[in-house]
Amino acid sequence: MQTTNTRDRILEAALRMFRTYGAKSITMNDISRECGMSKKTLYEHFEDKNELVQEAIAFMLNRHMEEMLACGESSKNAIEEMVFGLEHTEHMVKTVNPVLFYEIEKYFPSAWKMISDFKNHYLTNNITSNLKRGMQEGLYRGDLDIGIMTHMRLLQLDSAFNPQHFPAVAFDLHDVLYQVTEHYIHGIATLKGHKLVNKYLQKSEEE
Repeated sequence: MQTTNTRDRILEAALRMFRTYGAKSITMNDISRECGMSKKTLYEHFEDKNELVQEAIAFMLNRHMEEMLACGESSKNAIEEMVFGLEHTEHMVKTVNPVLFYEIEKYFPSAWKMISDFKNHYLTNNITSNLKRGMQEGLYRGDLDIGIMTHMRLLQLDSAFNPQHFPAVAFDLHDVLYQVTEHYIHGIATLKGHKLVNKYLQKSEEE
């Protein structure tokens, strides 16, 4: 039990530093000091920095998946699920220095593959599941091509989070996400679904 606690403590500290400063400049010495433990103890749990970065990213993605799953289980319908899930995603991205993703893509290929797999598998399945749920509930149009709509939503999110497409100096991430999502939902919703769209998006904006 102690080993698990120590490992999680290291991952929490490492992820906190990576989120703030990026991954490249942070050393094992920095992390051991942040944890209040010796570097020797660090290496008892992680072979090197590459492994620590990979495990920290896995830790972050797993936590996000748990939150998304909870959103789906607690949501009354597909539209509420999408809006609540978007709130969690926005919060995660806003608490991460954008340089982290750039550095991971450039210097930590195994960790970057985990992020790519998360998008290509989990996020794709999550969007597909939401579309099917909405169609069954009569909130989304029954003639949707799920494959096309899933791919389009992924492209929308990629673009919204890409600083080259929506630079922070010119666009507010929150506004971009909610404008794009509102446009997306209105395009796939039935008349019944349209009545819920503004309700949930307006509530989310106020909170």
